[in-house]
Amino acid sequence: MGCTSEYISFNNKIPDIPKNKSLKEIFKNLDDLVGLDDVKKSLKELAALIKLKNYKYLNLDDINLNMVFLGNPGIGKTTVARMVSGILYNLNLIKEDKLIEVSAKDLIGEYVGQTAPKTHNIIESALGGVLFIDEAYILGENNSYNSEAITELLLAMENNLDNLVIIYARYNKEMQSFMNSNSGLMSRVGYILNFKDYTVDELILIFKKFLKNSGFNINIEGINKLREIINKHMNDNNFGNARFVRNIYEKSLVRHANRVKNIKNKKDIILFTSDDINDDNL
Repeated sequence: MGCTSEYISFNNKIPDIPKNKSLKEIFKNLDDLVGLDDVKKSLKELAALIKLKNYKYLNLDDINLNMVFLGNPGIGKTTVARMVSGILYNLNLIKEDKLIEVSAKDLIGEYVGQTAPKTHNIIESALGGVLFIDEAYILGENNSYNSEAITELLLAMENNLDNLVIIYARYNKEMQSFMNSNSGLMSRVGYILNFKDYTVDELILIFKKFLKNSGFNINIEGINKLREIINKHMNDNNFGNARFVRNIYEKSLVRHANRVKNIKNKKDIILFTSDDINDDNL
C-alpha cells in the first residue's frame, strides 16, 4: 500500500486532518471525539466486516460502502467522513486516502447543459477515494438541473463500485426528500449513519477541550455560566452544536485576554472565569 493521502474541498474549507494515519490511530482519533457513540459503533462494525471479507477462503458479497450521514450542523459529519476515507484506505477498499468535499451547489451549473459535465468532472476527481457531498438535500429539489446531477451520481455509483465511495450529508428531514427524489438512490446506499445532537454535558466537554488544547483551565462558576448559555440557545433554529461552542470559546478568549492583560500571575492568566464566558451577538 502506498502513502497517498489527499483532502480537497471545493468550497474553500481548509481541512485540518493528519495524513497517513494507521487504522489503529484513526480509531483512536474516532474514540477521542465527544459523543457519536452510534456512529463509532457502526464504523467499527463495518471495519470488522471488511476484514472478514478480505479472507481469501471466504466468498462474501461485495459491500455497498456508499453512505448517508444524517445530522444537524456542527456535529462532526465532515470530520468523520475524513476518518472514513482513512479507514477504507487502510483496509484496501479505496486506492487513495482521498476525500473530495463539495456542497451540492458545486455540482449544479448556472445554465442548461452545464450540470452534467460539472458533476462528472467532480466525480472524476474523486475516483479512487471518497466523495463527500454536503447539503445533499438540494439535489432533491425538483428541477432539470438537479435531475442531471442525480443521473450522473447514480451512474457513478453503479459503474465505480470498486473505485469510489459517495457520502451524502445533511439534516434528517431535508435528506428524506432527497432520498425520495429518485428510486435508485436508496438501493445504492449501504449505510445510513445518524449523528445525534450533542447533550449539554458533551458540549461543555468540547469547550473544555478547546481550553485544554490552548493551555487554559476554567472554574466551576465559568462552567455554570457556560451551561446556562447552552441551555438558552440549544433549541434555537440552526443551533450549531460544536460550532456554537467554538464561537463561544473564541468570543470568550477575546474577553479573557482583555481581562488579564495587566496580570502577571500565570495561575490567573490561564484560568477562565464566569466573567470571560461571552455569548454576545451569537
